Amino acid sequence: MLTRVLPLLLILPLLAALPLFTGSAEFTGDDYYYIVNNPLVTTTDFKSLVAIWQKPMKIEYFPLTITTFALEYRLWGDDVKLFHLTNLLIFICIGFAAQSLAFRLIRRHDKGIADSESLHFAVVAATLLLLAHPLNIESIASISNRKELLYVFFAILSLRCYLAENMRPLTIFGTILFMLSAQLSKGSAVILPALFLVCELGHLTCSKQRIARFRMLALYFTLAASIFVIQFKVAFSAGVVDKSQGLELVDRAGGIVRSVNIMLGKFIYPLNLSYDYDLVWPKGFPSLSECVLPVSVLLLLGGLMYRRDWHLFSICSLVLLTLLPYANLIPLRHNVSGQMVFYDHYLLFATMLSVPVLAIILQKLPEKWRAGSMAGVIILFVTMTCYNYHLYSFWRTRETLYKRIITVAPNLPKGYLFLGKTYNEQGRYAESSEVLEKLLTLENWFPTYFEVYRELGNSYAFSGRYEEAERAYIKYLEHQPKDLISLQNLSTALLEQKKYHKAMQVIMLWISYYPDDRNADFNKKLCEQKLHLM
Repeated sequence: MLTRVLPLLLILPLLAALPLFTGSAEFTGDDYYYIVNNPLVTTTDFKSLVAIWQKPMKIEYFPLTITTFALEYRLWGDDVKLFHLTNLLIFICIGFAAQSLAFRLIRRHDKGIADSESLHFAVVAATLLLLAHPLNIESIASISNRKELLYVFFAILSLRCYLAENMRPLTIFGTILFMLSAQLSKGSAVILPALFLVCELGHLTCSKQRIARFRMLALYFTLAASIFVIQFKVAFSAGVVDKSQGLELVDRAGGIVRSVNIMLGKFIYPLNLSYDYDLVWPKGFPSLSECVLPVSVLLLLGGLMYRRDWHLFSICSLVLLTLLPYANLIPLRHNVSGQMVFYDHYLLFATMLSVPVLAIILQKLPEKWRAGSMAGVIILFVTMTCYNYHLYSFWRTRETLYKRIITVAPNLPKGYLFLGKTYNEQGRYAESSEVLEKLLTLENWFPTYFEVYRELGNSYAFSGRYEEAERAYIKYLEHQPKDLISLQNLSTALLEQKKYHKAMQVIMLWISYYPDDRNADFNKKLCEQKLHLM
């Protein structure tokens, strides 16, 4: 009965995602980088598909992820809702894969376990609860985070193949194929061979099969490292890796502790979620309160080792190892100097690998608690589903998403800039200038966000506030003197103020940079006419 009722609840995560498919829908965040403004995706000839694999994009080499975007664009163009649907389907597949892996892990470490209804209840209930975890929302709702979905899906399949009873050529091929697919979807999959190694805890016998497994591990590590070297070089050259931190060893250790603490905290208490956070690199070791959760986890692992419960120890270690690529061991460059990088989607793999841990806990509950535990699972599942519906609604449009970021992280300039740009594109210039002016009051927004001056100039100019637009454009051109749009708009703002001599100076500078620009020639003639009439 239990195993028949629980799977029916799978429809609730689909219903929670309805905000993505009702009303208006837009590309948001990094979707413009990966899809809308990416010629490798929007160009529909065969050569662009080949080019995706031949050369990296500006900041990464994830060709499998980009290929899926390109194929979808060929099928339904820029239909945002169908891109969302693909993400949702991949996520559901992750759920089925995680459930299968959980059964395999539990049975592998406990040969005597019965294939009972209690086991099925525990695994299915744990899968449902973790599918509904609010931290998963960003991975689904942000189309650009397809990379995380594919990485996790293929990583779970690779683990499932690796854990096969017999090392047959087909299982070895599957392990390698899915491992490479995961890494070509996202570089974080470099951690997979380490997960394979952890799976061997408690099985350290000297059998020929075990020796063969360790020989294959050497191959897996080599393949993963080879691809990661390429991916790391691309990221390092693009400035994704922060080269200017100059952090002391204690600062780095403190950053790792703070990163792990925020991950564990968001997993346990997933409120005020957004896709960007206002986290400062610690100067030295963080406060004691930030060490409680990381130390508690270490004590838990220590207790499992002391009891020689290699079964649960290895499964818990799998979960924690997935956090390593995101724990700022290698500091990533934040848009704001001195800030740490963390996003909700970083925990998708850890969340879905937690299924067997939660299943073991549920299975060990006394029989008399079964009905109560089932009721508790359903209540928690429905509660999280309702909360997820609320979160999905923020990902409908850029406006709702960026307002959410401002609410959760009011000191981060990103939300203000993107919201201001969105308002400008929609012709809501008064609202745009109000938002962008708030950005200028924040600390540490310069120089990363000096683009705000150009956006402010646009909002002022189209509102008829030409003198303020003039000052904003001049500010921007101090840092980007050859910006074509700013030169054009500044000259127009000066003409509107009848400052013809200053306008001519700007136009001549414009022409010196872009001698064949027809707009420059038109403004020059207009300015000459006005000067002649004076």
